[in-house]
Amino acid sequence: MSSTNDSQQKDLIRDRFTKTAEVFADFAVSYRAQFADGLARMVSAKPTDTVVDLACGPGTLALQFARHTGWVCAVDLTPAMLDRARATARGDGLGNLGFTIGDVQSLPIGSGSLDLAVTSYSLHHMRDPGRVVSEMARVVKRGGRVGVIDIVVPEDPARAEAANRIEIARDASHTRSLGRRDFDEIFGAAGLRVIASEVHEMPRLFDHWLHVAGWHRGDAVYAETRRLMVATMKDDFAGFHPRYAAADAGKPEDERGIEMVNTAMFIAAEKM
Repeated sequence: MSSTNDSQQKDLIRDRFTKTAEVFADFAVSYRAQFADGLARMVSAKPTDTVVDLACGPGTLALQFARHTGWVCAVDLTPAMLDRARATARGDGLGNLGFTIGDVQSLPIGSGSLDLAVTSYSLHHMRDPGRVVSEMARVVKRGGRVGVIDIVVPEDPARAEAANRIEIARDASHTRSLGRRDFDEIFGAAGLRVIASEVHEMPRLFDHWLHVAGWHRGDAVYAETRRLMVATMKDDFAGFHPRYAAADAGKPEDERGIEMVNTAMFIAAEKM
């Protein structure tokens, strides 16, 4: 787990997502749009709903939820991400969004004022993910819904640690990915009742996974992350299901591409 303080962690997040704003945004808005629609279904998003998307990034959830709901407030720490989300909304003719620079651990939103609170792939960047989920629960009405998409790691502590070690090597702003029991405890502590959950496995190419984070072959970060990933390949200890690409058979191992899987938890919950 990260040893940074809260201010340092926010700086890491801003730095990481400012540097990779273009490449990350292209990936997140195009590839992950399907996940936004799935989460909208799980939380029963309606045309009259008001929504906040926490750590919205380039608008991965906000842009799609704006197509399903009445109004969306998109909140993020990184101005470059909000600029990209705002430009996409304008280009798509979406006028029912507002954009705010803010801290998702202390939202500038009144208690019980919204119908939905959602976030995607953000909790593993937070030093206190429980506080974020509690804020989501605070701002929705009783009976309101909360939706989360995030990385999920194996329940075994040693395997979870191995997975997080790889994630942190790739991205210094990563703190800790959660296991299923962690999610259940956090949601319960926030006064939320889980009404639906799904696990999705997304095949990825290791090189593209590193590219989205701003790293390429020849970079020290790339080499270290690959070393850690390869070390888990024999027994899939970290749960990424890594394997050398069959198309590269015959090449030296250090030249072969790696296929892998990102596993994510989709959770919908209701405020009791």
